[in-house]
Amino acid sequence: MTATAIPLDHTLTLVSDTAINIYRFNASGQVAATIGTKNGPVCGPLFSWRVLSADCIEIADSDGHTDRWTNIRVERDLLHAECNGLARTFTIRKPSQ
Repeated sequence: MTATAIPLDHTLTLVSDTAINIYRFNASGQVAATIGTKNGPVCGPLFSWRVLSADCIEIADSDGHTDRWTNIRVERDLLHAECNGLARTFTIRKPSQ
């Protein structure tokens, strides 16, 4: 598997006033997510993910729908990426010890 900037076993939380997108990637190729809107409905799907290159991953659901994150870069406690062409910033939280 190609190395990636995605921090494994850390919590990535989208910086947004309206959307909830929280991800936790693991080395086995799964990502647990919480997706929804603030003060609205949320769901907790489990996706699969794979590395396409050092700065690109693909996330897939069980129906075959995929999201592609490109131009991934980490700056301190922030992860920046283009998610399906839209610029996104996520905070990175280390796992609790």
